[in-house]
Amino acid sequence: MAALLTVVVLSVVGGIMFSSTKTENSVRTVSQATSAGQLVTNSIESGIRNSAVSVNTTIPFQLTTPSGSDQMVVALVVGNAAVASGRCVAWYYSASQKTISYTSSSSAIAAPTASALASWTRLSGGVTPLSGSTTIFSLRGTQGLTLAFREDVGSNNSAIVFQSSISSRTGLTGSFACY
Repeated sequence: MAALLTVVVLSVVGGIMFSSTKTENSVRTVSQATSAGQLVTNSIESGIRNSAVSVNTTIPFQLTTPSGSDQMVVALVVGNAAVASGRCVAWYYSASQKTISYTSSSSAIAAPTASALASWTRLSGGVTPLSGSTTIFSLRGTQGLTLAFREDVGSNNSAIVFQSSISSRTGLTGSFACY
């Protein structure tokens, strides 16, 4: 009788531990996807909000489609030091790799080759456009950018949606060209 009771107790405890481990993994996966999506959104929002008009242009950033469904946004981003200084910053969405990568430079940034893109900082993987769209970036007037994407959550075909409308608000004109 004691052996049967021990088997029942161990089965219940084992089931609880298995369920707990499965739930923990699910929560961890959702948390990682949420963090990655927030990192992308915060990086782009901050950069576009603080973008200045690049030399020889009338817009604070440039959106291009370098290859297929890939997209690239380049901006002249002004820092918040006592004396305003700018830096060229770019975000690249690779449709085939489902990644968003970032780089910055003191000079103009051109669309990268595949090998050059590998040296950029990868902000997130598992990024796809929202249903019914092939892009994650779109222009909103001459000063605004709309960001809309899904961040995949593990292998269970679920995703977290991120959407934002961002406008440049510096009103500054830069002293060099970023695009």
